[in-house]
Amino acid sequence: MEINLFEDFPGKSKEDWINQIIKDLKGKDFEKTLTSVTEDGIKINPIYTKEDNASLEALKYYRNRVNMESSIPGLSPRIWSNVSSFDGCNEKATNQEVLEALVNGADALMLQLSGEEDFDVLLQGVKPQYIQIFLCSKEDPVKVFRQFIQWVGRNNLEKESIHGGLIWEGFAVALTKKKSKEEIIEIAKTLLHLGEEFVWFKLFSIDSAAYHNSGASSVQELAFGLSAWIDLIDAMVGEGFYPLEIIQKSMFNLAVGSDYFLEIAKIKAARILMHKLIQLYQVDLPAENLFVFVQTSFWTKTLLDADTNMLRNTTEAMAGILGGANALYVLPHEIIAGNPGSLSRRMARNISNILKEESYLDRILDPVSGSYFIENMVISIFEKVKEALERIEDRGGWWICYEENIIQYEIKEKRRKKMNDLLEGEKTKVGINKYVNAKEDLPLNGFVFEEKEWELSPCFESMLVENSLIQKP
Repeated sequence: MEINLFEDFPGKSKEDWINQIIKDLKGKDFEKTLTSVTEDGIKINPIYTKEDNASLEALKYYRNRVNMESSIPGLSPRIWSNVSSFDGCNEKATNQEVLEALVNGADALMLQLSGEEDFDVLLQGVKPQYIQIFLCSKEDPVKVFRQFIQWVGRNNLEKESIHGGLIWEGFAVALTKKKSKEEIIEIAKTLLHLGEEFVWFKLFSIDSAAYHNSGASSVQELAFGLSAWIDLIDAMVGEGFYPLEIIQKSMFNLAVGSDYFLEIAKIKAARILMHKLIQLYQVDLPAENLFVFVQTSFWTKTLLDADTNMLRNTTEAMAGILGGANALYVLPHEIIAGNPGSLSRRMARNISNILKEESYLDRILDPVSGSYFIENMVISIFEKVKEALERIEDRGGWWICYEENIIQYEIKEKRRKKMNDLLEGEKTKVGINKYVNAKEDLPLNGFVFEEKEWELSPCFESMLVENSLIQKP
């Protein structure tokens, strides 16, 4: 005979809980004391119950749809790759670093390339069929990809065995390097022709990370990233391609910040938004087939208190995994200072390993599925991004907004407010305006940041505060 202990306790509605909270507040205003609003105007309540999820039927489909099931028996249900980044300029030295990383927990490479590298030296001893490879072009993505294709051919590798992608999005590139729309579309067409037979290799990114690292809000980064992707698809369709050709070769590239629950919800909302968009193009792909590349945030890192960046990285990496990352790149904690050392890169790589091997985040496919709070946040972000996309389309699309500096202006306004809030003490950042390490050796020079009106460049939230500290006599 089963005994249901819950029968001894009367059921409580959300109204009952709120009334109890109001009673415990002893006259304090409920709204002012316990509710908050994000920078995008999303209200966060102190309590969520089953009643709040009654209208979230649409999310049922997306629960437990974060990665494809492995064809290898015995693997954990939650799968993400641990990405390590390398600059390919010194091929021989980089090759040793790559091999060391691969035998110490990395199972994906991100290579920063000019297109002049000797891949035979750079990737000597690397077995690409067992890992993922992501290519980042410093200048010409076509040149880089051609070199990579030639290396695959010289080594008689099956193109279907190559997994990874080209981390490139021409519209985001135009925010820092002047390019015409026609030039970007020509590059996209060439890449699509070159990579047609690379079934599991992505060629295009929805680059929300570029906006995040420039100071954008969660809604802004998703809306501008997706609107650029819509412009790309529409332009390519005008050139005779089918939407499916572009969609199958696209992945989401997201940066995840330190607002833990909000960032989990953002990543989950990104997958849903991408899936809903491809349905509008009459493309039928399961949500778990969409690829989400997540990197920890450059924007949240600090120069003066680099050790605390390790804590930020851990929080961000965990949010990325719980949100549904298929590939995770943890930035070295000394990234703001310039070239991070081997220790910094190893610490970054180990964060993903620890979250898998010691925290067991790979044992459950979707741990936050059904969470009253997070799923309400997901829907709120979804609705806000949908409204923002409609406004962008009403203005003529991403490229028109870019040419009129609307994108740049809106994000710079958000950035300015966040930086000033930190400078004036309205917001707390550990190691910067709270618990400052007085013994920290200050650099001789601050972070130099110059930006034209049409540009939108990556920077970090504490830049104004840190520069003011460095410049003090």
